[in-house]
Amino acid sequence: MPHSFTQIFIHYMFAPKSRFPLLTVEKPDLILNYMSGICKNYDCKFYCSHVMPDHIHLLLNIPSKLSVAEIAKILKANTSRFLNTHPERKSRFEWQEGYGAFSCSYSMIDTVKTYIQNQEEHHKKQSFEDEYRSLIIKHNLDVPS
Repeated sequence: MPHSFTQIFIHYMFAPKSRFPLLTVEKPDLILNYMSGICKNYDCKFYCSHVMPDHIHLLLNIPSKLSVAEIAKILKANTSRFLNTHPERKSRFEWQEGYGAFSCSYSMIDTVKTYIQNQEEHHKKQSFEDEYRSLIIKHNLDVPS
């Protein structure tokens, strides 16, 4: 085959270090616009996102030349640096070391987008920890203890 074609959709979840609600200091649009710019620079397509005070969801189409881990590292390192130089920031911002990254088929894009866009309503019924565990189970991964 002379050409390579890829379609790699990943639903990422990041949380601030110690899960403190540190994302309330900045306006969500500021964080998302910055992340969107990073994605564009690395040939990722930014499909959908939502910032909650204690975590963030992103749905990206990532290029095959970069791994899931590389994209997470790039996004987290650059946004941490950006947030720590933002004039409104009063305390140091850090992401947790780990992250969630769940693959998504093209046929499920609309379902995942709706899920991400409805985070406010969703978290009236379920905590971030319970949400994260349920996604781990749904994707047939080992549940952390």
